[in-house]
Amino acid sequence: MAKSVSEYFSLVSFQVNSTNLLNDEYRLNAEYYQENLEITISEDIKFKPLSDFASVIFPGIFKRILVDNTKYGMGFLTTSDMMIIEPIPEKYLSTELTQNLDIYRVTDNTLLVSRSGTIGNTIYVNDDLVNLAITEDALRVSPYDSNLIGLLYFYFISDYGNGLITGKKSGAVIDHIYEDDLLRIPIPVFDNIKIDLFLKHFQLIKRKRELANDLIRKARSLALQYNNLPPLDETEIETLDPNMNVEIRFVSSNEFTTDYRLDAHFYNPTAKRAVDNIVKFAKQNQPMHSIADCSFRGGRSIRNYVDKENGTPFLSGKNIIQIRPDFKYISNTETSNLNDMLVKRNWILISRSGTLGRTVFVYNNYEDFAASEHLIRVLPNENIIDGGYLYAFLSSDYGYHQLLRYKHGAVIDEITEDQISQTIIPLSDLILQREIGDLVRMANDYRAEAIQLEDEAQKILNEALTGK
Repeated sequence: MAKSVSEYFSLVSFQVNSTNLLNDEYRLNAEYYQENLEITISEDIKFKPLSDFASVIFPGIFKRILVDNTKYGMGFLTTSDMMIIEPIPEKYLSTELTQNLDIYRVTDNTLLVSRSGTIGNTIYVNDDLVNLAITEDALRVSPYDSNLIGLLYFYFISDYGNGLITGKKSGAVIDHIYEDDLLRIPIPVFDNIKIDLFLKHFQLIKRKRELANDLIRKARSLALQYNNLPPLDETEIETLDPNMNVEIRFVSSNEFTTDYRLDAHFYNPTAKRAVDNIVKFAKQNQPMHSIADCSFRGGRSIRNYVDKENGTPFLSGKNIIQIRPDFKYISNTETSNLNDMLVKRNWILISRSGTLGRTVFVYNNYEDFAASEHLIRVLPNENIIDGGYLYAFLSSDYGYHQLLRYKHGAVIDEITEDQISQTIIPLSDLILQREIGDLVRMANDYRAEAIQLEDEAQKILNEALTGK
């Protein structure tokens, strides 16, 4: 006997009041009207459209004229970039050739909501973002009353609020939302006591993350200072181009390794200058394989994703740089080598394929999470080097350019454990290393506290919405 359709598919159905269709745009895609079914909103809660509380600005589509030199451009971020914990631009908009460049700047007390592709990703403008140009794919939401920024932020990132935003998407190939879609989102009306509570949580979270980024930058700076290393952007790069527009130089046969690498980027002047400076100025240096174990990489396996209750958080190369990772959960019972995939405190993870050289220090964040095989594990020898110090150096320009020189691959770039282990590490006194490592650990503590505060705010919001 043939099975019915319902035995193959799980159907979700719900009723929509006809006034919702008549008062809107006559949208016939069901998800436009679907609310979060896991939460029951209290009948006592009143809602008003976002248009009563904030403006929403779409700066308009424009031609991007990009330059490589920061001297002639302003840092430009995509919607993916703006969700990174340390947003460092890889592209620069020409300050001379880009018309109305100031339109793409953002100001404090503004939320950015992704409007294209991945819909509804929301972040607030912090000290890092105000100096950069942000893609037109991020809608700018500015509350009329600055005290409402906390409520709007927590509501937009909540399951309920975010579900309302993503439900407004449209598009045949690439999903989009528009200013009017966001302006019609219903916003709960709360008393001033709750609004002040959300605002205080928001301000604390923002401050802790900004402090964390400042501490990481200070740790990197001290890692160079204590090893007498000048910043690479202040170092004269060896090139045969008198205009300094192209990195081109002669390569000595002494630089050829047993790999006989013939790809130019392996011999790029910036990486060479990084190594030369370490050898010349640092009191001591060692290849990383002498001070850390880089030999282990998580094994490949079939990934069976499950719900949170039955799985272990799974880290990808993208997750390790996100402000709040949107990781999946891998099955505890159906993953054969799960224990081999778990990472431990004081390890360093480095992305080895795709976008190379992303680095994270495992401390008060990802302990006992499962990590992708695309993340190389670096286990510092704590008798020789402080793990936080090693992270600060590897995530600096000196570490990054050394890692990047080893990339290879016809379609997807990769680096290997053996190649990473050749990175030259300067060694300052252990006491100074610990000073730098403590800054990194303190930064991680601040970031963990920010996530905890966000969780608390979400709990307060859910209780307010349900009346429980």
